[in-house]
Amino acid sequence: MSDQDAQKTWDEYHDRIKSRRLAEAKVINLELEKNDISSETDLVLDFSFFTQDEAGANGIKKQLSENYEITINKKGEYWHINGTSRPYAVNLNAEQHLRWVEFMHDVALSYGCIFSVWSITEPKSNRVWSNESIETEFD
Repeated sequence: MSDQDAQKTWDEYHDRIKSRRLAEAKVINLELEKNDISSETDLVLDFSFFTQDEAGANGIKKQLSENYEITINKKGEYWHINGTSRPYAVNLNAEQHLRWVEFMHDVALSYGCIFSVWSITEPKSNRVWSNESIETEFD
């Protein structure tokens, strides 16, 4: 495979991942709305990325650690980067949530990582919404 073909395959893969993540975020937004979660509600974000590239893992950690607590660990051949807004709460409306998901995907792409999982927790009731079990047309 030529470098150009490899780049095209990589780009197409990331386009599918981004479309999937945004579709998942729209499903979560509907669930948040059904549960009366608004931009006034304090929420906690937890998220993770993975990569085979240690430099990419360290790069994304450095960039995101300005606003989130970030940890890295290696399992097998993959580096797993986990982040949280804890102990701080965030407030998001539906559009801000979609933009956050898009931003996380784009940051991941810039470091050769995959934005894989995130959850939103409403701490007062301990209700959690996650993209892990959502199926979309992009699966």
